[in-house]
Amino acid sequence: MTDQTFHPADAPAASDAQPPAPPPPQSTSPAGPRRAPGNATRWIVAALAPVLAVGLFIGGAAADRAGLLGTPVAPPASTPAPSGEGADLALIEEAWRAIHDNYVDAKNLDDRELAYGAIRGLTDAVGDDGHTSFLTAEEAKAVDDSLSGTFVGIGVQVSTETEEVIIGSVFPGTPAEEAGLRRGDRIIAVDGTTTEGETLDEVVARVRGPEGEEVTLRIRRAGTADFDVTIVRRRFDLPLVTWSMVPGRTIAYVRLEQFASGATTAMQAALEAARRDGATAVVLDLRANPGGYVNEAIGITSQFVGDGAAYRTIDRSGAEKEVPVESGGAWTDLPLIVLADGDSASSAEIVTGAIQDAGRGRMVGEMTFGTGTVLGRFDLSDGSSLRIGVERWLTRGGRPIWHEGLQPDVTVALADDVALVRPDDLRDMTAAELAASPDAQLLKALDLLRDEG
Repeated sequence: MTDQTFHPADAPAASDAQPPAPPPPQSTSPAGPRRAPGNATRWIVAALAPVLAVGLFIGGAAADRAGLLGTPVAPPASTPAPSGEGADLALIEEAWRAIHDNYVDAKNLDDRELAYGAIRGLTDAVGDDGHTSFLTAEEAKAVDDSLSGTFVGIGVQVSTETEEVIIGSVFPGTPAEEAGLRRGDRIIAVDGTTTEGETLDEVVARVRGPEGEEVTLRIRRAGTADFDVTIVRRRFDLPLVTWSMVPGRTIAYVRLEQFASGATTAMQAALEAARRDGATAVVLDLRANPGGYVNEAIGITSQFVGDGAAYRTIDRSGAEKEVPVESGGAWTDLPLIVLADGDSASSAEIVTGAIQDAGRGRMVGEMTFGTGTVLGRFDLSDGSSLRIGVERWLTRGGRPIWHEGLQPDVTVALADDVALVRPDDLRDMTAAELAASPDAQLLKALDLLRDEG
């Protein structure tokens, strides 16, 4: 999501899904977070609105009751303890009834929110961090919109680290860029309410909102006093691929923001244009790329790897298969370096792993996020949706990605507040200005290609 991880601060995690009945699930790759697989990344984009409750609970077991600060209250003698098949599911209904029968303000309970909270708890307990998840109808629509490359929001990608909400990317040409937000800024309050103690999803939900409405963020930035920024949310198109020739070199610097629909076509066009302009090597920037459609991951991989597998899958039965690359790639024969970091997830990891395993290029940066499941989409009756990991993937060489991530060939760490050089920046730079840039990952990639252009 530009302005989730797939969530950016503009849209939830990139993924695709299916209804519980045919047609079969459409596969996508997840969205990712910063640094370690426990963190989460979100794109902030769409407004949240009430939706109808999901029918979740069945049966009629009575609830166990206990006073939090008092003496436990025994259940009615006629209520047997659940046992056998369905016992664990019955516990959910027991909890549901206990809340409705005993909560002091039961008349104001919101059954929809209770049901959604229970479903989120189920997906969180699966352990497929940042991937298997629940989306409201509005969030599901935001995902679909984001994977078309169109967003409503402010234009940032955010993640959590040490319980702080950190801006990982500010996209060019967006309200956030125009407001002066930077990579590494901490969001410490939204519309006057602190973010302390809130989950990333809760913060993202408050930053999201309708087109044309304002949101005020309190920002903490190293070296300055905390300050407020008021931004008007608007609709914008995120360029999927941007590129530029490196000043003084015959190297093309190509950045892919996410694996949305059309990413392969855009990448192929950029690579062909770079070749026409005399490029003899490429730096492919997948930093902070949260993933997207798995077919785009295959297509992007195929631009750089000429034969063999893009990746392998293992389904729930343990059956393994290889997913081949496609023919006709635009850059399968010339030098290549990939930039990736802790926010590079899912489809970005498929591409990076394939390039490493095929010996097509080295990865520079930091260990990737470690999202290693292909999502199936299962739409619920009210328009909300489950994204469920239906397959686990390995790199083409058989390396696991899930919960492990990919290790760089050359490790170069960057502080959170270091501004990444983007192709749009590069066009206005001299070679000396680039050499003085703090983007040590890009500079290292160019150093490794010193004999190639």
